[in-house]
Amino acid sequence: MSLRAAFIKVDEIHTLVVRRLVFVLLFVMFATTLVATIMRYVPAFPGLIWGEEVTRYASIWMVFLASAIGIRRGVHLGVDVFAMLLPAQIRRFVTLAGLLLIFIFEWVLVYFGAIMTVSNMDQMSSALEMPMGLPFLAVPVGGLLMAYETGRELWTCFRSETRR
Repeated sequence: MSLRAAFIKVDEIHTLVVRRLVFVLLFVMFATTLVATIMRYVPAFPGLIWGEEVTRYASIWMVFLASAIGIRRGVHLGVDVFAMLLPAQIRRFVTLAGLLLIFIFEWVLVYFGAIMTVSNMDQMSSALEMPMGLPFLAVPVGGLLMAYETGRELWTCFRSETRR
């Protein structure tokens, strides 16, 4: 198996795992919210005390994981009205510069997210009594995944630029 084929296989597995995790987190949010809402109206049950925390933390993780999928599919919101008015060469430069700025910001997320994760590991959540560093871990993990996807975009743009 060539290095390129191995990279493609790892990339496919990565995409599949992230998509499945997003689906599972969405299901956990839906199921927890549904059960917690129903249990409020059943007199024999006190309700899910931890349901709101599970929903919040699943939502945080889902957003950061799904952001990487959004980058891969090119569905993030962008304003390209001014870029479309530019000549092709300048437009390519502006696109590369924008991707580079996004890439730098994602590494800022990784760096400061890691600091926040470590600094919040001693604090416990109120209902689940789990380390608060675990929800904060979504920031550096999501930043890494987004940086990977943006790096792929940069590589594609750079290679198409050098082939001309």
